[in-house]
Amino acid sequence: MTQMFSGVRIIELAQYVMVPAAGVMLADLGAEVIKVETPGVGDPYRALVVDNRAQSAPNYSLEMNNRGKKSVAINLKDEAGKHIFLDLIRTADVFLTSLRPRALKALGLDPDSLRAANPRLIYARGNGFGFKGDEADRPGFDASAFWARGGFPAILKPASGEFIRQPRALGDHAASSNLAFAIAGALFQRERTGEGAVVETSLLSTALWLLSNDVVAGQDGDYPEDILIKAVERNPLVGQYRSRDGRWIQLVFLEPDRFWPGLCRALEREDLLSDPRFHDARARAANGRDCIALLSEIFGSRDWSEWQPGFAGFDAPWELVGDIRTLPRDPQVAANDYVFDLDLDEGRKVMLVASPVTVDGASGKAARRAPHCGEQSEAVFAELGLSEAEMETLRARGAIA
Repeated sequence: MTQMFSGVRIIELAQYVMVPAAGVMLADLGAEVIKVETPGVGDPYRALVVDNRAQSAPNYSLEMNNRGKKSVAINLKDEAGKHIFLDLIRTADVFLTSLRPRALKALGLDPDSLRAANPRLIYARGNGFGFKGDEADRPGFDASAFWARGGFPAILKPASGEFIRQPRALGDHAASSNLAFAIAGALFQRERTGEGAVVETSLLSTALWLLSNDVVAGQDGDYPEDILIKAVERNPLVGQYRSRDGRWIQLVFLEPDRFWPGLCRALEREDLLSDPRFHDARARAANGRDCIALLSEIFGSRDWSEWQPGFAGFDAPWELVGDIRTLPRDPQVAANDYVFDLDLDEGRKVMLVASPVTVDGASGKAARRAPHCGEQSEAVFAELGLSEAEMETLRARGAIA
């Protein structure tokens, strides 16, 4: 595991995925991330049950977004608990939170209050809709604030008009990368100036950024609902075509005239090079539907195994659509250590995805599983100077666990 952020202490008060995933990316690169959880409750994601899996089974999502962290259990509504939390903040480089502004203000954990306790603190936060405006305190998950509000279904909807559901945590993990980047930038700035900063991102801002090419292209109002279909009609060499055995081949030939001859050779249809309907990009655009229909017919006439030899030597941006079930065994995934096995309790293992960066050839991956709620409480509180007797008294009053 690379130690790029070794020596950086992050206090994380966050739930579910978006903000904890930012903490994971930094933990994977060596930061000490201490997750603060409510005694006896913990992050609600701990109780998540999906796909009718038994609750005793490994919680893949929890491990994915909390591996490599420590956990302490503190009751922030108890004055003694809050005092311990502020002691932790004084030792921290970064405070990382997903709580809404109203809740943070009520707890006395707003930026001004925490930076009064630690002037060098970097205050990092993420939410659904941004931290200004009437909806700053509105609850937002990625399927609502990112996917739905951000407009993805409107762009991706099929000709039938059905709603397109979001893949799991897509917006969360996109936004987490933005937040991790902001924290890294703030740490760099602090090294230069000695001053902390408040950095933030939202699911809505992440959606806008990811769709920014489409957002700016639509500013003049000339943006048809079937924009993706129209784009392929204008350039059939950015389409998806299905082989006889049901495999999909994605073409991304943004320089279509450059790759048209190679495609014709790969398809064993060099006769198309002299077809006046398709001989250059302008002609193919004018005959887009005919070109799409012909390519669909050609691709559909053979199984992928029959097309593969011709495409194997075709140096162009095409790709066979993968299967999420076999993606972890993709040779490129293995060669680059994009997935790894993590040891859990009782000899169990779970396959997880590494952070999407490498440092000096090493991928970002944790050396230990996600912590149990409050697992490191005693060790961390002892570091703050609390004795066993003091901890026992605090446990009895419910301030810590």
